[in-house]
Amino acid sequence: MHLARNGLHATGVVVAISLSGCGPSPSTSASANSASADSRAPTRPMEQAAMPNACDVLSETIAKKYLGDGTQLRRKAQPNPHESQCQWGSDKGIITVMVGPWDMVHFAAMQDKPLAGLGDEAYSGAGGLDVRKGDRGVNINVMVEAGEFWGKAADDEEAKTLAAENKVAPDLVARL
Repeated sequence: MHLARNGLHATGVVVAISLSGCGPSPSTSASANSASADSRAPTRPMEQAAMPNACDVLSETIAKKYLGDGTQLRRKAQPNPHESQCQWGSDKGIITVMVGPWDMVHFAAMQDKPLAGLGDEAYSGAGGLDVRKGDRGVNINVMVEAGEFWGKAADDEEAKTLAAENKVAPDLVARL
């Protein structure tokens, strides 16, 4: 429903549980410990490139390009260790982005619509526009008008919002 887009994008928080005490028993031989440790090696590299901060992706220059010179930083947040959020606004609208690992930024929903031509994959849905580039993701939420819209007015507003998100997206994805 369109009204869900009028609020800030709410993201789910994924909690990783560390199982630090789950190694082999103390009676296991040293060679077995070594073999066991090798078989538990992570499939991802231990050190991944640092995730860019959302306010580096949605820089002041980009925000002013779309919202004008009166644009001001409204939010620079780190809601969890893996994601960051940035919001700029002016009397012309608000742009909010959330940057983090793709599997934390994008939560597939049946009503998501795939979009071609943005990053490695992109989806538009009630929570905004999600774009993946490699293992990184950005959620883009643009509000160009506030209020409640019903029927055709809601459809028109939804189309206007999607057009604004698509317009901003290439500048942001390039900075991931």
